[in-house]
This record gives sequence, structure tokens and C-alpha cells, in this order.
Amino acid sequence: MKIKIFLTAIFFLFFFHVSGQSQLTIPDCDSFRTGDYLYTDTAGVTWTLKRTKHRQVQKSMRTGVVIKFKIIWISACEYRLTQVWTSDRSMRKWNRANFSYQIVSTTAGSYSYSCICKGSPSIQGTVVRAVN
Repeated sequence: MKIKIFLTAIFFLFFFHVSGQSQLTIPDCDSFRTGDYLYTDTAGVTWTLKRTKHRQVQKSMRTGVVIKFKIIWISACEYRLTQVWTSDRSMRKWNRANFSYQIVSTTAGSYSYSCICKGSPSIQGTVVRAVN
């Protein structure tokens, strides 16, 4: 009988420990669905990013290139961008291409992502909320 009580107590302690840990690791993705952001791509170019409910517009701070996307949220922390227009002729080949993103972690003013992008291996980066 003492062993049953002991094992039950161990089970509940383990359960509460695991459930408490999982709540700490869930990122707060909802606060990044709209707004103004900055990020630096793999080539070291900084981009401004303006996101509304269904659209995202990116502009290169170095060259002035503009790219427009349609955004679809798959889940709380996953979204897909579809390029619909760009001012750069060489990037027009990506019109109608889909790019899948997953938000991996968040802070109050930024999030880290992983992208499965066409023509390249998985890309990781950080997007920072722009201060106006």
C-alpha cells in the first residue's frame, strides 16, 4: 500500500513538473501578426517589413527594392508568404512562389523564425519590432 501511494505521488509530481515546463516554452506569436518590423537577410541587407492582416510589404534599406506578399496564417506560429509583386525584375521569377515560416521563439520585441524557402536550405533569422 505504501508503494502505491509513493508511486502515485511520484507520478503527480512528474506530471506537474512537465506541464509547468511546457507552458514556459510556448511562444506568443499573436502579437506579431501585424505591425512594422526590421530584419537582416543572409546577405547582410536590412529590410523594413510592414504587415497587415492579409498583406506584407518588404523594402530593402540598401537598394529600395519592394516586395509584396500575401500572408496566410496556418496556425498560431506558422504562416505562408506568397510573393505577388516586386519592383526588381530579377526577383519576379518568385512571383506566386510560397515560402513557409515557423516562429520558433519570441521576446517582447522580436521573434526568431525558421523558413523553408525555395531554392535554398532552411533559413533561420530574427525579426525585430520597429520603433516609430
